[in-house]
Amino acid sequence: MKPHTLWTIIGTSTAIISGVATREALKHTTRRHAFEPPVNPDDPDVRWREALLWGAASGIAVGVGRILGWKMASSGLRRARRTRRGQRLLSRIED
Repeated sequence: MKPHTLWTIIGTSTAIISGVATREALKHTTRRHAFEPPVNPDDPDVRWREALLWGAASGIAVGVGRILGWKMASSGLRRARRTRRGQRLLSRIED
């Protein structure tokens, strides 16, 4: 496996996992402190204010979570390349 392919797999999976975890944490926090997050913004029972607040908050939170996950994976891979043990592990995966 090429190093670029390995990074694509690790970086993308970490970004997706952190984005999903951030969204679930935001749902839990919103339910606890503010309102029930709208499942379908087109539902007539959902007010404009709730739909817009949820859209903005979830978009920002998931975006930040994905970037943090991507950066953490990048620094972890760099750190692994600096140690002998990490280099051995990466050479086994990349071969």
